[in-house]
Amino acid sequence: MFFNKKNKARTIDTLIDKDISVRGNVTYSGGIRVDGTIQGNLTELPGTAGTLIMGNKSRIKGNISAHTAIIGGDVNGNIICAEYLELHANARIMGDIEYKVIEIHAGAKVYGRLKEVAKDYQSQKKK
Repeated sequence: MFFNKKNKARTIDTLIDKDISVRGNVTYSGGIRVDGTIQGNLTELPGTAGTLIMGNKSRIKGNISAHTAIIGGDVNGNIICAEYLELHANARIMGDIEYKVIEIHAGAKVYGRLKEVAKDYQSQKKK
């Protein structure tokens, strides 16, 4: 689904490896893969269509804003995903989720509310 014909294959521009821990808010554009830890908010630059991929042992303690996200680790914060969100079996989310399209694999845990993203948010992200 992630690499279907409608979506061009996205590249990873930034890697936060398993031995890296970041304290503070992170802003990104393009693709980011997190296998380590972030203690702060993770936000894509306005006007970009960023992609977040979280590995199975990754952790983010803060809010996430992404165009597309594939999550396999732990998130302690709210998630806003303007397009597509996929939660793998090892994903554990402690916070509310706003999404346009969501896919939840068996075993994923969400401790919060699920809500479809507001249409005005989606149009703001395209600008």
